[in-house]
Amino acid sequence: MVAGTGTAHRHSVLVLEDIADSREALKLLLESQGYRVAAAANGSEALRTMQTFRPCVAIADIIMPTMDGLSFRQEMLKCADIASIPVVALTGHEGLRRHALTEGFAAALLKPARPEELTALVAGHCAESAESAEKPRSTARSATQTR
Repeated sequence: MVAGTGTAHRHSVLVLEDIADSREALKLLLESQGYRVAAAANGSEALRTMQTFRPCVAIADIIMPTMDGLSFRQEMLKCADIASIPVVALTGHEGLRRHALTEGFAAALLKPARPEELTALVAGHCAESAESAEKPRSTARSATQTR
């Protein structure tokens, strides 16, 4: 059980957002839903975080300093143990939203994302990761399959 919530589950989310207030707002929203949340200010920081924190899903801003969301996803896809973790893109640009979908993101939302839409996406991906963990490895989805 996550402290301060009535929801018991072990699902976790990684939030990548360079704007501190936005990062904290996303973190608080997800924690209020009972998720364990780790946050990073850019893709490089997120990759380091993932060495010890394995989320069901990551939510990534596309435009960030040091390593943007697109580069973060490309680096994830190079690592077999994290390549299958779905990433939801957040961006203020429609063209980048569409581009993220062609680059292996599980979903892409325009900012400001509606909280209920974002939490529904997270819940869906966390449920899928729980189902995948229960299935034998040979039946799990490949990292290249799109939703």
